Amino acid sequence: MTVYTVDAGNGLAARIARGLGDKLVIFEKKTFPDGESYVRVAEKPEGAAILVHSLYYPQEKRTMELLMAIDALKGIGADVVVVVVPYMAYARQDKRFLEGEPISIGILLRSIEAAGADALVVVDIHKPSVLEEWLRIPSLNVVPYAEVADYFRDRVEDPVVLAPDKGALERAGKVAERLGAEFDYIVKERDRITGEVRAIAKKLDVKDHDVIIVDDIISTGGTMALAAKHSLENGARRVYAACTHAVMVKGALDRLIAAGIEDVVATDTVPSPVSKITVAPSLVEAVKNVMGEIA
Repeated sequence: MTVYTVDAGNGLAARIARGLGDKLVIFEKKTFPDGESYVRVAEKPEGAAILVHSLYYPQEKRTMELLMAIDALKGIGADVVVVVVPYMAYARQDKRFLEGEPISIGILLRSIEAAGADALVVVDIHKPSVLEEWLRIPSLNVVPYAEVADYFRDRVEDPVVLAPDKGALERAGKVAERLGAEFDYIVKERDRITGEVRAIAKKLDVKDHDVIIVDDIISTGGTMALAAKHSLENGARRVYAACTHAVMVKGALDRLIAAGIEDVVATDTVPSPVSKITVAPSLVEAVKNVMGEIA
């Protein structure tokens, strides 16, 4: 196998190549004066081609690069192209919330398959069921429960793991189970008199515990900041924030630190100042697994 990437910005593709025992080939790329993207692969794969490409900002440009890279690999003679998308853009646009809207993730997944992908590996996609719903090729969704838990194992005392809402309770439970900790989810309450919004644990008492708030994406960080503030007010020893994808928009990191959070931690699916955990080992295993399905 040969591992390819269009953008070797944060070392994830190189870690995957090293884990697979394969070499890394970086695409040539440029932008034409009119703004159009250009990519070129100059080296044929030795066996299957593993293409690693994350779809963070600017999503549209990076999506076009991905589709062109898949076609380029097929055009140069790759019999099999396994696409690894650590961060999948448009994943939260998974249904028609209002009449007249597109299902954007469906369009993107169909486009990846149409471009020539033989299998797809993603990390912590917002709604995993969309993979089976929209794809006919093999796919795998890697969720870094173990990586997040192991990062905190020797960094916290008497931890409590919180999910930002009830829908993310399973995530908190998986991390907590590995840490031998209790878990709960956050509810927002509005004071009827003052109008103040509080984000607090549904049942658990956080007093004298280290609190770890876990989510798939940190975007604005608003709910985590509220939860951190009120956890500290209720006696939490320290509060940490963890996520898979550090999108971090609109001053999110400053908001979290200002709320009293001790440390903000994310994986390397998106390059960021808080991307301290690598998902490379899990992606290596996922690539091996989907290759077994194709063979």
